[in-house]
Parts: sequence; C-alpha cells; structure tokens
Amino acid sequence: MISPFDYKTPKTLKEACDLFWDYGDKGRPIAGGTDLVIALRNGDLKPSCLIDVTHIPELRKIEEKDGRVSIGAAVTHSEIVSSSLVRRYGKVLSEAASEIGSPQIRNVGTIGGNIVNASPAADTLPPLMVLDAVAQVTSREGEKEVPLDQLFRGPYATALKPHEILVSVSFKKLSSGAKTSFVRLARREAMAIARMNMAVLIQMVKGERQIKDIRISVGSVTPTPRRMSDVEAILKGQAPNEERLKMASKKVSETMIQYAGVRPSTSYKAPVVEALFMRAFRKALGKEG
Repeated sequence: MISPFDYKTPKTLKEACDLFWDYGDKGRPIAGGTDLVIALRNGDLKPSCLIDVTHIPELRKIEEKDGRVSIGAAVTHSEIVSSSLVRRYGKVLSEAASEIGSPQIRNVGTIGGNIVNASPAADTLPPLMVLDAVAQVTSREGEKEVPLDQLFRGPYATALKPHEILVSVSFKKLSSGAKTSFVRLARREAMAIARMNMAVLIQMVKGERQIKDIRISVGSVTPTPRRMSDVEAILKGQAPNEERLKMASKKVSETMIQYAGVRPSTSYKAPVVEALFMRAFRKALGKEG
C-alpha cells in the first residue's frame, strides 16, 4: 500500500527549487514515474511530497545552443526518438531510447528519470557517456554543470543533493564523420531490463584506416556507468585489425572484472561482453553481420 503524500505541480524552476528546499529529503521529483511508482508500491520510498516537474518549460525542451544539443530532464524517450536534432547530432542516444521498454513506457519515461535513478542497466547512460554529456543542475544555492561521469556514486545513487534539480543534459554536436552504435542483450527483445548494453563512438582519420578518436561505455556490468578508457587507449591512433580488436575485447572483460569483481556470473559474462564489444564496433563501422 502506498503511504499518503502531498502532490505539488510547480510551473517554474524557482517554485520547484523552493519546494525541494522546503521538503528536503522528504520530497521526490516525479515525471514519468516508471521507476518511482514501483518503489512507492513496494514501500521502498515513503516521501512526504511528490513534486511533479513536467509543467516546467525548461525541463521540456530539446534545443541546439552554442554548438551543443540540450535535452530537458522531463523530455520523454519517445520525444528523443522523434527529435531530428538528436538523430542528426547524437544518433546513438536516439537509438538507445528507441529500445527502452514498450511504446507506453517510452511515451511517459524521461531521460532525467533514467539518469537520476542511476540503474547500472539504464539504456541511455552508455550513449550519454560516449557523448561526453554534462548535466545542468539547479537549486536555491545556484546553478552548476556536472560532467555525467561525476554524477554517479554507486548503483541507484547519485551525487545530487535532495534540494537539487536535474534541469537538462547536454552534449557537443557530433561531426558528420563520427560513427556510433548501441547494442544490448536482454532476456527478451522487448520490455526487458538490459543484462548488458554498450555504446561506441568512432572517428576515423579522414581517408585513412586509422582511429582518430574512440569512446566506449558499457552498462549493466559495472556498478556505475563509465568510459572504458584502457580499452580506448589500445585502439586510438591504430588501425582496427582483427588482432588489435581481440586485444581490446579482452581488455573490456578485464576492466569489467576490475570494477565489478569476480562473481558466479563472471565466467558467463566475460566472453559475452567481449563478443558484445566486437558486435558494437563492427556495427558502428557498418560491418555488422
């Protein structure tokens, strides 16, 4: 049974900041509610107030500004999928959003909820990591920007204070030469939480078979989202031949073990995450199959 609570619908950021300041850790933001409602029903959360942020204009926008794409925290996954701006300059995020849950979930679930829930299996987080995304956060104390990789403290835990609001997330527009991919594994094709997911961004040296820049992020296999910088170092500046790709794939599984430790599932996950990397890399270059 859900415990009783107040329900507030601020129309401005200032009004929302005041509410979160007053309620502190007894207040909870709600937008799509796809994760929050489950926690309420299970009794995991018993807030004094739910603060509906979906009526705040700044949280509902997708816009281009100063060479960056900014997505409001209350923008739904369906809106991300249908945005020509995101498809053009951040296709990997659009692709990931299209694979989240069912159409009903995509229509109400928000990118801000996916971020602040901080699930290791969240499908938008690896794409945001390879896009070098930055979170815009506000409160009565002021505004600040937080690189996304500094926002997560652990599984289902962020560095956000109870009175702080995630307003938006932004990333630099990708150049036309950037190649990206997103792949995931789940028990079922639809409506299943990812057991593994991965985003890859590759920029080749123009006219050459040499990697100029590469970014890799894996989800579900480490406690928090992270870039695989050791794997990137193996490939950056190199030609992606089969031998080097195998070296990189082995480093992916080693990095997974480094941060997640050895578990009963490790013997299964290690070769699978290596294969997932090879698939993601080849897909980014249009060589899947």
